Amino acid sequence: MRFLLIVLVFILSLHAKELEGTFVTEPIFNASVSMKMSGNPENPAVVLVHGLGDEASTIWDGTIAFLKNNYYVITFDLPGFGQSTKSNELYSPTQYAKFIQHMTHTYVKKPFHLVGHSMGGAIALKYTSMYPSHVESLVLVDVAGILHRSEYNTFLMKTGIHSFFDDYGGLTQNSTFNRFVDKMTEKIDRKMSVDMNRVLQSPELRASVLGANPMRIAAVALVEENFSGVIQDINTKTTIVWGEDDDVAPLKTGYVLHKLMENSSLKSISDAKHVPMLTHEKAFLQILQEHFIHPKAPMRPTLPSQTQSYSVHLKHVKDQTYSGMIESMSIRDSQRVVIKDASIGELVVVNSDVEIINSTFKGSKEVVLMAQNAKVSIIASDVFGTLKLHNVKLHLLGTHIQALGKPIEVLLTSFVFYSLCHINDKRVHGKEILNAK
Repeated sequence: MRFLLIVLVFILSLHAKELEGTFVTEPIFNASVSMKMSGNPENPAVVLVHGLGDEASTIWDGTIAFLKNNYYVITFDLPGFGQSTKSNELYSPTQYAKFIQHMTHTYVKKPFHLVGHSMGGAIALKYTSMYPSHVESLVLVDVAGILHRSEYNTFLMKTGIHSFFDDYGGLTQNSTFNRFVDKMTEKIDRKMSVDMNRVLQSPELRASVLGANPMRIAAVALVEENFSGVIQDINTKTTIVWGEDDDVAPLKTGYVLHKLMENSSLKSISDAKHVPMLTHEKAFLQILQEHFIHPKAPMRPTLPSQTQSYSVHLKHVKDQTYSGMIESMSIRDSQRVVIKDASIGELVVVNSDVEIINSTFKGSKEVVLMAQNAKVSIIASDVFGTLKLHNVKLHLLGTHIQALGKPIEVLLTSFVFYSLCHINDKRVHGKEILNAK
């Protein structure tokens, strides 16, 4: 009897202690997985999913220490990373979502809060779309990979894919390297325009093209995954957390997620880059605590209040931001001009680089934007009217266009990149070369 009592006490004590260095075998990748279970299983469950990188689940050490007294926290090194098995498998968001389903069905056995960082955020989105009833809430941290692949040139190169391009092999992550990014855009698109899904599905091609390297396979599979129709249909309570200075998955991705996910709030962390849970731990944990303990109505993007409208004509402007009720604006020979939280009647852009964020185009004329010899990005915005292009690179991210006639008219060949867009109520995600007729 005494022996049985000792055994019982020991078993019960495991519920309040952290199980370190546990290895389990899972059936999706047939991998040995390093996992950690912390806290009392009777508490609400939190599952933490890491992104690309050799650090794997160790990025969550501080988060685990913060949560484990009040939550049952489950972390693991995804197959292909950390201490888990690394092999030549299809490490895609869909396969990882199936892996998480196996792990949580086996070790959690109840709905849980799901937290994902970078690639892990994309996996969390995919999981929630596949198993919505299993997720109590979502926290998405600096999510990578959900936009069209043309938006992720830097992301691909910084995760080692630059070695795929022979004549640029061996570049390092310094300022000289970063200056190549824009010049390599078309090269990357050409390389990635081959049927990468065929490469991903074939073990032989994964070996010959991607070197059977799990990080490369996971990075390419991530940017090849089409999230159109996935994100818009998720209604789970979500907090989106972003480092304002993230140079891997820029904040514009956060704006897109916030616009498309109606039950979401966006919290940015000043001066933080891609891993705020490590560099700005206190701010990150405060946001996490607010998400779990103080449920609030989602904070939706807002347009400017009905202040007095104005018109402005800019020339030779650099690194300036404008907002408010803009009746008309022209921008010429300018660099890195940002229009944010604005209502825009008419915009003309010539020989300039302009970014429009969380804004609405709606004026008295059908043509609301005329652009020539320019790069224009329209992010998390609504456009009621036509865009007229003349030799333009137009990036549309999480943008809705509604026009009576053609949504886009072309006077000279232009490139249009769509990420998670609605064009006249049709979902569009891809790249298009438009020629004048």
